[in-house]
Amino acid sequence: MMRSKHTITKYVAVYAAALCVLLFSALVLFFAQVDFVNAQTAFEQFGQSSGLSTESPILIVARLIRIFLSFLGIIFTILIIYAGYLYMTAGGEAEKAKKAKKMIKQAVIGLLIILSSYAIATFVINAILGGGTGTTRSTPAPQFNEPLSASLGSGIIDDHYPRRNAVDIPRNTKVFITFKEVMDPESFVKNYDPATLVDNDPNNDTTQLNTDNVLIFKTEDGESEALSSDQVIVGLDETRTIVVMKTVDFMGSNSEDTNYSIVLKSGILKANGKPAFAGPYSGGYGWVFEVGTTIDLTPPTVFSSLPKQDSQEPRNVTVELTFSEPIDPTAATGTFADNAGFTNVSVKNQAGNNIEGTFKISNGYKTVDFTTTVACGEDPCGDAIYCLPGPEILNVVAKAASLDPANIPQSDPLQIPADGIVDASGNSLDGNDDGVACGSENDDVACPEDGEGNVPTDDNYEYGFSTTNEINTTVPHITNLSPVIGAEEISQTNDIAIEFSALLKGSTVNSTSASLWPDEFYYMWFYVGKSDSLVNNKSTISIDHETFVSTEGGAEYWPVVTNDVKSAYQICMHPVVVDTPGSQCLDADVDNPYCCSGVKSANKCTTSLGIELPNNAPQGE
Repeated sequence: MMRSKHTITKYVAVYAAALCVLLFSALVLFFAQVDFVNAQTAFEQFGQSSGLSTESPILIVARLIRIFLSFLGIIFTILIIYAGYLYMTAGGEAEKAKKAKKMIKQAVIGLLIILSSYAIATFVINAILGGGTGTTRSTPAPQFNEPLSASLGSGIIDDHYPRRNAVDIPRNTKVFITFKEVMDPESFVKNYDPATLVDNDPNNDTTQLNTDNVLIFKTEDGESEALSSDQVIVGLDETRTIVVMKTVDFMGSNSEDTNYSIVLKSGILKANGKPAFAGPYSGGYGWVFEVGTTIDLTPPTVFSSLPKQDSQEPRNVTVELTFSEPIDPTAATGTFADNAGFTNVSVKNQAGNNIEGTFKISNGYKTVDFTTTVACGEDPCGDAIYCLPGPEILNVVAKAASLDPANIPQSDPLQIPADGIVDASGNSLDGNDDGVACGSENDDVACPEDGEGNVPTDDNYEYGFSTTNEINTTVPHITNLSPVIGAEEISQTNDIAIEFSALLKGSTVNSTSASLWPDEFYYMWFYVGKSDSLVNNKSTISIDHETFVSTEGGAEYWPVVTNDVKSAYQICMHPVVVDTPGSQCLDADVDNPYCCSGVKSANKCTTSLGIELPNNAPQGE
C-alpha cells in the first residue's frame, strides 16, 4: 500500500523527533558513566563567578526537550479530538468518514510516539537527579551550605551552646564549645597561665579572651566591633576539650532582641600544635543566635537519674544525671582520684568515701555520667567494662554551688568553674526542686522547710541505690528508625531519630559515634543528642541538622551509627541488629559485619555513588 508524500513527511517528522530524544538520552547516560558531577564543574564555576545559573547545560536541554514533547502531545491530542469531530459529522458520507478514521489512526500513532519519547526524557532527567535509583538525590551546589558551619559534627566541633540560630537566649548566658580533640588553651586565653586560669578576677588578663582567634559581637555591628579581651572571662574543663566563655556585662538589651555572632578563627590550634580547622574546614567556624531581653534567674533541677532511686542494679550500670537545662561543663565534669580532685558530683560508698572515676557531660550539656577506674571485663567489641563496688549500697551527690549574696540564686557570675552545679546562666542547683536555690551549706541563706517540717542545710541533690555482683551483658540493637530505610520526600528539617532496645550511656552518644552524611558529598553541620524513656528502658539518638537540600529530585542522606555507642551497662552493639521495617539485619552475622541500608555486608558501607561512608559501624569488629 502506498502513502502520499505528505503523510510520509508527517511520520518522518514524528520519528525524527523521537530519534533526537533517544540520541540525547544516550549522550546524557554516557556523561553519567564518566562522572557527570566533575564534567559540569567548569559550568558551575562560571555560573558562580558570573551570578548566572550553575545548573548543568545538559539538564537544561533535557528539560527543554521535555517541554517541547509536552507541546507536541497537546497538538496530537487536539488532532484526535478534531478527527473524532469530523467522523461524527460525516453524515454517512463514506469518503469523509474514511478520511476521519485515517486522521485518528495517524494521530494516535503520533501520540504514542510522543508519549514514549516523553517517558524516555523523564527517565533521563530522573537518572541525572537520582530518581532512576529509587532514591532521592541531587547535586547540592556550594550555596546550599551555611558559611563557616561544616566543622560542627563533621569536623572538630562536637557541640556548642547556644546552638545555631537559637532564639530567646538569656542575657546572662555563658557560651560553651566542645571539641573532639584536646585543644591548645593559648588559642582561647590571652596570656595563658594554668596556675591562674581558675581566677575569677576579670582584671586578671590570664583569664581574658584571646581575640586574635575568637570574636564575639553584635551581628549588625560586624567583626570590627567585637568584644575586647577584658570583656570576656574564659575557662576550660579538665580535659581541655571544652571552652567556656562569659561576658563581664550582660549581652544584648532589656528592650529589644539582639543577634550575636561568634567566629572561631583559623589560627586556633590543637594541643599537638596542628590547626584545628584544616582542609575543607580551614575557614574556621561561626554561628549566630538571638539574645532576648530577660535575665535567667531560674535554678536548674535534676530531671532524671540512673539508676533509679532505691533500685538494685548489676555492677556495670552507669551512674547518670540528666538536668532540666544545659549545665556549665566546667562545674559538672572532672576526675576524682587518689582521694582528691573533682567533687561537685560524687558517688560514695557505704563508708561515705568517694569512688574514683571520671564524670563526663553530653546530650547538649544536660547529661553527666560517671565511669569508675575498676575494669571488670570486656564487652563484645573488646573494650573494657568498668564496675562499681558490689554488692553495696551507694549514694550519689550533686552539690549546689555557693551563692553570690548580691545575685541570688546565682553563684559568683564570673567564677569559672563554680564550686557546685550551675546552669548556663550561673544559677545554682535547686536539688529538692522546690523552686528556690539556697546554695551550699556554707551560705547564710535559709532553705525552705521540706514537707516534713525539716529545714535542709543545703540544696544538694542526693539519692541512693544498691549493686549486685552481676554484670549485665545484654547487647543493644536498633528497634526503630525515622525516617525509615529508603524513605523519600522526607522533611527538610525534622531530626533523624534512631531508637535502641536499651538505655544508652550518654557520653558514648556524640557526633563521632552517630553522624549524618549527604550524597553527593558535601560538608554539613549536625548535632547529636539522646532522650531516654525510663518507663520502657529505651534511648533514642537524635541528629539535628542543617536544612536538607531541596532541588528537583531531592538529595540522598546517610545516617551512620557505630558500635562506639554503648548501653547504660557499657555494652556495644555487636553484632549490629536492626529490627525495623525494610531491614534484613535482623540477626547476628559475624561474616557480614556491616549493615548498609538494611542489607548485611562484608564490606564497609558506601553511598549510591560509591563513596565510602565515614565512621562505618562493623557488626563483628
